[in-house]
Amino acid sequence: MIGKVVGGVLGTRIAEKSGQSGALGAAAGLYASKFVKRSPIGALVIGGAWLGHKLYKRNQERKLEAAANAAKPAKVVPPKQEAE
Repeated sequence: MIGKVVGGVLGTRIAEKSGQSGALGAAAGLYASKFVKRSPIGALVIGGAWLGHKLYKRNQERKLEAAANAAKPAKVVPPKQEAE
């Protein structure tokens, strides 16, 4: 049952990223579910890769937020008017 869930999620994600629903997502989901069912080490590898990807994306978002918060707004100086 876990294999079917993993296969469905993986297939959906691949279809989202490629912009196409169909054979690519279905094939990847089917292959991943069979791999997870037959190999506990395969489940650990796929799960570890997924977790690593999530942590990497979260780290990148935090760095982007920190840079945005640290950025100082530019000061606009009005042009000097000439005395007549």
